[in-house]
Amino acid sequence: MLEDLKKEIAKYSNLAYQRGLVGAAGGNVSAKHKDLFLITAGGKSLRDVTGSDIIIVDENGKIIEGQEGQKPSKETSLHIAIYKNRPDIDCVIHVHPSYCTAYSIREKTVPILTASSRLKLKKVPLIGYADPGSEELARAVEECVKDNPEYVKAITLEAHGLLAWDKGFAGCFDIAELVEETARVAFIAEQIKGGQN
Repeated sequence: MLEDLKKEIAKYSNLAYQRGLVGAAGGNVSAKHKDLFLITAGGKSLRDVTGSDIIIVDENGKIIEGQEGQKPSKETSLHIAIYKNRPDIDCVIHVHPSYCTAYSIREKTVPILTASSRLKLKKVPLIGYADPGSEELARAVEECVKDNPEYVKAITLEAHGLLAWDKGFAGCFDIAELVEETARVAFIAEQIKGGQN
């Protein structure tokens, strides 16, 4: 089971890079199995992640299994905070897609304008800035997850990107893509409106 999960994490890590949801060595992908958490290694581009780049940690972030010299993503505590408050989900994707990140920099939530986003997303809350990997960010994410209804499956982080979660990687990845597509369409719609006489 754990080896299968590692393969899934690697697959969707690579796909996130290929689809332009993240660049360089940013982003991280995780899964939960019972009381264990599997997460991509820190400093590794999602472009290159393989099953051997997945670290297994416990609920305190202590390494249970991983290649020598590798450390789990610095955002591990953020992922665990989501799992603790959403026992119905088993995967989290954190990426830095351009359009939704741009909205977050302007301290705006992604406008939910399309039929698909209204049905599937409903809303995507925005969390104010906190340094990546910080306890402050993990706490802010945890509070946001606690304070929002169960239908919320994504949040944006100011100047930092997107978090999406679900049960099953296919659904989780669809949510991440849909948030970015929604942000892109909203941006284009704003340009069209602004260009009208």
